[in-house]
Amino acid sequence: NDGPQPFDTTRSFIHEVVHALTHLQDKEDNNPRGPVVEYTNIILKEMGHTSPPRIAYESSN
Repeated sequence: NDGPQPFDTTRSFIHEVVHALTHLQDKEDNNPRGPVVEYTNIILKEMGHTSPPRIAYESSN
């Protein structure tokens, strides 16, 4: 784990597309990532995107 990473343009775009297509919210009580981050991670992995998957919606700082 390399610690907190900035959002990159591709991740930001896909994240917002997932919101638009699913109408899901970022946060979910029982999941630190939330459904949008989960879907975004899956989509980027399938696209061969090289950034590490996001592990939480918010940092704990």
